[in-house]
Amino acid sequence: MIAFLSGAITGGGLIIAVGAQNSFLLEQALKRHLAFPIAFLFILSDVLAIALGAFGFGLLIQNSDWLLMLFRWGGVIFLLWFAAQKWRSSFMDEQIIVEQLNKRLAGWSLLSMALAVTWLNPHFYIDTMILMGSLSNQFLADKWLFVVGGAVASCLWFLTLALVGHACAKWLKSALFWRWFNRANALLITSIAVKIATQPLVT
Repeated sequence: MIAFLSGAITGGGLIIAVGAQNSFLLEQALKRHLAFPIAFLFILSDVLAIALGAFGFGLLIQNSDWLLMLFRWGGVIFLLWFAAQKWRSSFMDEQIIVEQLNKRLAGWSLLSMALAVTWLNPHFYIDTMILMGSLSNQFLADKWLFVVGGAVASCLWFLTLALVGHACAKWLKSALFWRWFNRANALLITSIAVKIATQPLVT
């Protein structure tokens, strides 16, 4: 039980901090467009990454300088590109913003972007594979309970975020809201990219 609670509490705190996933899911939930499939994709990604970290893959990343460099700069480039798209869209004409709000991307395209904001984000690897993996080692035979606890935290967080976004969608349809939502989104993702570029990935 201690291993489960530790996994749930630690996982919950780390998952909430992964801003790229949260902002992407919230945006789709507010648009009421495939939010729950995206939430399940994030949950499956978390479970896979935590399990890989718990059973040794996190140590491989932590001890490989070239992998850390690849994750760092690949992630920084992707996140800055993602932020630039949001910033640019926030300055479009009101009519275009409304059209984008009502536009429905192909499911495969949206799910591909969901995979990208997860697996191209270095914070995702550091938090799930390395940090969660390291913490799980203290529980030895109960390591799997730690992984289950992290999985439960992921389920609760992402499904709650999707539900809240769906519930609030009907009040947040104005072009002005989406103009500032995209700007806030761009600033958040840029700050994550700067942090990744300037701070050690592991200590």
